[in-house]
Amino acid sequence: MNYILSQLDRKIAYLKASGRKAELKVHYQSKFEFILNYILGYLWNKNWERISASDKEYIIGLILKPSIGSVVAISRKLDLDAEFFGNKKLKRFYQSIDEYPTIRNEKIGHGFSFEDDSDSFIETLETLLSKIEDSQIDILSKDVDLVFVEGESKEIFYGTSFKPDGATYTIWTCPNKVNNFIEKSLYIFDDDKYYRISPFISLEEENEMFVFCSIEEKLTGRVKYNKLLKTGIKLVDVSELRELNITNEPHKRRTSNGTIINNFENNYKHYIDVGITKRILDFLTSNKSSVFATLWGHGGVGKTASIQHVCEILCNQERKVFDYIIFLSAKDRFYNYYQGKIQSLEESVSSYNQIIQSINYVINNVENFDSENIINYQGKILIIIDDFETFSKSEKANIIAFIKGLNINHHKLILTTRAATLVTGEEIQTKELGEDETISFLEAALESELPSFGTSMIKKDLEKNEFRTKIHEVTSGRPLFILQFAILLGQKSNLSEAVKHDIKSTDAAKNFLYDRIYDYLSVDAKNMFLAISLLVNEDDLSGLTDSLKFLLNKEDKEDEFQEALNELIKLKIIVIEDKEFFRVYSLEIYKYMKLYYQKKGEEYDGSINSRFNLINAQKDFNIEYALLETADASRMLNDEIEVENKYRYILNREKSPFKVKLKALFNYATYLYSHKGKADKTLKVFHDYYHIFNRTPDYIKNYSNYAWAEGTTESKLLAIKLIKDFFATKPQIDRDVYLDLLGTLMTYLTIHSINEREELKDLQRFGEISIEDYNRIYKEQKEKFNSIFSYPGMHLYNNIKNDDLMSYSPNSRNSILTGLTHFIEICIRRNKWELGKSICQKIIDELPQNFHKSFEYKLKKIESIENKRMNVSTKNQSTESDLSLKLKELFQSKE
Repeated sequence: MNYILSQLDRKIAYLKASGRKAELKVHYQSKFEFILNYILGYLWNKNWERISASDKEYIIGLILKPSIGSVVAISRKLDLDAEFFGNKKLKRFYQSIDEYPTIRNEKIGHGFSFEDDSDSFIETLETLLSKIEDSQIDILSKDVDLVFVEGESKEIFYGTSFKPDGATYTIWTCPNKVNNFIEKSLYIFDDDKYYRISPFISLEEENEMFVFCSIEEKLTGRVKYNKLLKTGIKLVDVSELRELNITNEPHKRRTSNGTIINNFENNYKHYIDVGITKRILDFLTSNKSSVFATLWGHGGVGKTASIQHVCEILCNQERKVFDYIIFLSAKDRFYNYYQGKIQSLEESVSSYNQIIQSINYVINNVENFDSENIINYQGKILIIIDDFETFSKSEKANIIAFIKGLNINHHKLILTTRAATLVTGEEIQTKELGEDETISFLEAALESELPSFGTSMIKKDLEKNEFRTKIHEVTSGRPLFILQFAILLGQKSNLSEAVKHDIKSTDAAKNFLYDRIYDYLSVDAKNMFLAISLLVNEDDLSGLTDSLKFLLNKEDKEDEFQEALNELIKLKIIVIEDKEFFRVYSLEIYKYMKLYYQKKGEEYDGSINSRFNLINAQKDFNIEYALLETADASRMLNDEIEVENKYRYILNREKSPFKVKLKALFNYATYLYSHKGKADKTLKVFHDYYHIFNRTPDYIKNYSNYAWAEGTTESKLLAIKLIKDFFATKPQIDRDVYLDLLGTLMTYLTIHSINEREELKDLQRFGEISIEDYNRIYKEQKEKFNSIFSYPGMHLYNNIKNDDLMSYSPNSRNSILTGLTHFIEICIRRNKWELGKSICQKIIDELPQNFHKSFEYKLKKIESIENKRMNVSTKNQSTESDLSLKLKELFQSKE
């Protein structure tokens, strides 16, 4: 017996004694359905993770708005240990359970049961319930406590214990070492064991008892509960029912409608619409004219949150639209609106190759750089690339070239970006919110972030124009800053005090909005950005457009001038006050203009200020860069032979500085590989100038990357040889660069060697090789694994085992970690399991959570191998023991 059943039985006894048959029928029904949900809650929490993917898919299909029959069917699927439905001793129990849905439908749901049938109906329910009670099922018949876990404080969980007498309840506390409780959950406490029954039974206060009815809204996990003993319902958002997945792997999960999506963390706690969700969904589900779209807008206006919310919708709606959804972010930092600080992000993609590798890993469970598998995929794929402006110019070009190869019948792709110049494909723009929208967003933010905050206290103030205008001003209508304002308001509890803080103008906010704004611009717009800083000052942010046109030498190039001008207008860097005047949007932006002017780089047009003096001081140097700019520009206009001649001229010119030559080589390689798709010619260019750059690590890294990406065995061997030969020269290079290359070498050697092993197995499997040749090659491969283990494997590990990996640059750290994951594979093949585990443990112990997934997977793989070996060993020992006994008996019988 438990607290709820006792209360139900007490009420039933009272109604029966007083002859109130109509109410008695309802309470018998509520008791029966409480028992069904009580069993469901127990089985769900015990066995959900144990059932197969197909059974999960079946259950998810039933659980949204289940009938009583569905609840029984779900419990049967979950009863893996035959605790209720497969136990012959409980035949009367499950016969009763099976009969109830039919009786309920006939008498209540679909049939008619009038007053003259009350006695019969009550008798039927009493019979069914007595069968259940006579079965003496422990969790129903034994006296157990129901414990509601409220929360945790100082390693102690606290809550309320409801006693089986149905009347008593006491304060409950328990150390967190006893059990890993989930807060706001209800548990059965029986014989020192706890069994969770939430979210199907709810009991938080003495008379607030509810049972699960249905999932009203899958996207939010909103559950409808029916109240016991009295009429009433409640709606509660239950996150675990929102996040139901059929399968969940370290890097991806199969969601309730069958969509497979990679694992990533949403950048919002609760999504608040900024008005573009429908436009994105319309593009993805209805647009048949464009394979990709660009979602663009300024910093903090909700681009990432909106597209992530769309992913949630697509994964949770009834009909599957895409087989795969892959969300990839190049975002390397985020604005923490709780603290008003910028924080770095490590788990991001920074290159085209990483994008292809990540997509292949989700679709094929193989990390390679081959885009053909993606382009030729015959299902439906949605790819999202977040913060596109963060990629380098060459990587952007590679990505755009890849997008052009996608098929509208099988692919959809969305880029998010701040950069107006990068808008291609279908354009979806999100903007700052207006004044009324800002207030609505603020109210929703307070409800989400601070549900206990008394919004009603400031309701009247929020209706006053002076407050509405001021809130919009200090947040600039950006959702990110409105969220920060909500957090501040919760701490101040006073609207008048909160609006004194100009959130958008803090150093962190300005840094987040503007410190990379220059990087988003085209070359012409960059020069305009810097030139403006010469024409305006802090006291007067206005200037003449004709003066700007003259400074940029665009008087005869109106189209180019207007294109650059529009870039700055779209990004709210300047505004046009009339045709003759422009004005810098804010003093903060002007200060960034001056800062960028002070550190202007190679893209700056020296003719803007004292071009003549700049050329006289470093004439040859600027001529060479002019040649490079001409070569770069020719890629869009001239044929391939002319482009080659321009780059070869720079590379063969004796006066060209080393850096210019190297830049020319890289730019030409990008053109050949990404724009022309000529991998073989790309490798030839690198080969032709090997004698010049063979001691330059950037050259070696790029050459080996292109060789590996080309994909043939010959090219992959070349990639490996390039790095080995470079190391053989004993170069004096930075430690970060050295470990970057060493990790890359480890990765390439391991992948190549494991592929060779798999090919050998295939040859043996299909009888294409003799056993003698197989054994010989197998032995050679084993020796190769031993060699890779020693170098570069142990060499890489010994170099970093005592280091803090977070001290390395992101690129080097990525290469090191990738190399270590492949080194663990070599450890597995050499039975060096303890070493493999120690590497995994180092990463798990020392690095942030977002680095753990691959190494947790490797750790589980090693432990699985060890367990299998142990089981085989135990079985062999057992077999030998049985054989020894039989032989002993045989000899004894002969004696």
